Amino acid sequence: MNLNNKRKSVFSLLFSALLVISLSLTGFASAQEQGLENLRETGQAFRSVAKKVSPAVVYISVEKEISSGRTPDMAPFGPFGDEFFRRFFGQPPSQGQPKAPSRKRRSAGQGSGFIISPDGYILTNNHVVEDADTVTVQMENGQEYTAKIVGTDPPSDLAVIKVDKTDMPYLKLGDSNTLEVGDWVLAVGNPFGLSHTLTAGIVSAKGRSGMGLNDYENFIQTDAAINPGNSGGPLVNLNAEVVGINTAQYGQVDQEPAD
Repeated sequence: MNLNNKRKSVFSLLFSALLVISLSLTGFASAQEQGLENLRETGQAFRSVAKKVSPAVVYISVEKEISSGRTPDMAPFGPFGDEFFRRFFGQPPSQGQPKAPSRKRRSAGQGSGFIISPDGYILTNNHVVEDADTVTVQMENGQEYTAKIVGTDPPSDLAVIKVDKTDMPYLKLGDSNTLEVGDWVLAVGNPFGLSHTLTAGIVSAKGRSGMGLNDYENFIQTDAAINPGNSGGPLVNLNAEVVGINTAQYGQVDQEPAD
């Protein structure tokens, strides 16, 4: 092979190498852009669900009157109290003595719920409205309505309340049995009193039970953040269908909406 032929071979190899590098960089840029486009589409899906769901999610505030016994600061038997003496001596030291008068006080609570029919029926957790004297519902636009409790089921921690209003936005109930581990879900509610907050995550597990939270347990585990105040809000799929109710936060990591 003469010198010219060697040079041509070297130049040919270099050109081929540069072509491969160029094609690789082009492929990388294309894959990166495709990844960004996928993220944009996911964000648009979340945004679409939020717009559909939020008008039908409500903030619930409750008030109840509770009785509490008044205990003197300096009890005659020290800081141990009646329970200490009942456990170790069979009876409390105050037996036979007049009891301190009880007093009533108002207690306030809050949670979330979602409208399930245009005539004002709302689904929430039983523990949100349990024993409430007054229940107030606030819509996304700030309008408030007084609600009445029409049904409760403590074993499953579900309750239905109703406002006297028609033509209300409402959510469609989906089928939680169709959920698969890894599916995207979104939780909507009012955590810490912050109205209409949306969090996203995946289904981490299904059929969780034996956690001591309810009498009946069939939990959907998700890594979508569920915080105090989210209770009673909907867990929805990407079709904006309700597939669960946000019920409890378990431990330090796992978040547990009820099926």
